[in-house]
Amino acid sequence: MICGNGFDSQMFTLTVGPEAKSFTAHAAFLSQSPVFEKMCSGQFQESHTCEIKLPEDNPEVIRAFIQYLYTGNVLDFGSLASGHGPKGAGLQLAGLYMTAEKYQMPNLKDLVLWKLGSLLDPTKHPEEFLFIARLMYENIPDSDSGWRSLFKDCAMCLLKPSLMSKCVRTVFDHYLHQGGAQAVDMMEAKCTHYEALLDSAEVEVCEFKTRNQRSLDLR
Repeated sequence: MICGNGFDSQMFTLTVGPEAKSFTAHAAFLSQSPVFEKMCSGQFQESHTCEIKLPEDNPEVIRAFIQYLYTGNVLDFGSLASGHGPKGAGLQLAGLYMTAEKYQMPNLKDLVLWKLGSLLDPTKHPEEFLFIARLMYENIPDSDSGWRSLFKDCAMCLLKPSLMSKCVRTVFDHYLHQGGAQAVDMMEAKCTHYEALLDSAEVEVCEFKTRNQRSLDLR
């Protein structure tokens, strides 16, 4: 929460990415992040130079991050990318989610997760979905239950025979055999999928038996 007029606070310059792209933001807005709060008001060099260097971050993602700090909303990445392939909007949102994790912004994570859930469609772009998922698992802690729950729901869609192409199966099996949290979640999704199929089959068998018994009774 911004106390008072945040626009009266000190202005900081953020130098982002290997090309050192510059953005400016007020200390009061940046300080919504505990990480940036320490940089802006602590005994760090940044609080004296009013410059924060982020060489490993993505400029477009930081632009969206700053926009969220000021507006409480997330930039529509569809205006920046086509949304197709691993360089699309899904990848940008994944990057913003990881940035929110890095700078300790749980509310931003919740918002981005909701947008990812609306955007990611493994039935249309399965390879892209698996690519983004692998990137997420490599950069967020295993304790991130929100993302892991979303992934398992999406992964179950990939298990439909009509979607499990040879290419998708190869990628799916590759990640499954690599181990780690993603492999655990993929196996859970697989088990849940087969359990649902068995439950559905049992219902069909019961209904068939009921119909068949009624037919016999009418004879």
